[in-house]
Amino acid sequence: TLELKENTMPEIAEELKLTYTDILSLGESNQRMELFDGDFVMSAMPNFIHQCIATQISFALTSYVKERKLGYVLGSPVDVLLTKHTVLQPDVSFLSHERSYINDGKKFNGAPDLVVEILSESIEERYRTCKFDEYARCGAKEYWLGSPDDEEIEVYQNSEKGFQLVKIFQKTERMNTPLFPDAEFDLHEVFLRN
Repeated sequence: TLELKENTMPEIAEELKLTYTDILSLGESNQRMELFDGDFVMSAMPNFIHQCIATQISFALTSYVKERKLGYVLGSPVDVLLTKHTVLQPDVSFLSHERSYINDGKKFNGAPDLVVEILSESIEERYRTCKFDEYARCGAKEYWLGSPDDEEIEVYQNSEKGFQLVKIFQKTERMNTPLFPDAEFDLHEVFLRN
């Protein structure tokens, strides 16, 4: 009979995992290409409402951040390299001047200060589990989940226990967060559908 040594399986599994280098070998793309612990995930293009909400959040954040000279706001795609086997692309991200050292001009080598994801039914579970846990573990200060259906934004702040819910802001409210305490983001404008 064939006997397997106790530690041989993890080595084989490690060799089968994709890395960021594998993703780069595919060339530039407009498609969202992410790695979750070495598993390649390619999502469908976001729909119109998703893009409208992401754009409005990006616009509101950019206006606030630029006026105060706090850092940079970026829309997707931007690669966030968390490990060689985990590379994510948030819908919107904020990187403060204090943490700009993680930006090498091609990707972020670590989690940005803020990650914003717009929920969709097909990938909501991933945003609430894998991405949620990875961004918290890697030091993102806040994580926002925008819901097109409920017209609300869930704001989470990082702590020793991971992301903790701060508040769920409704479309009728103005939003501020621990990261942006004096902000008054108008969610009616974010969820405005012409």
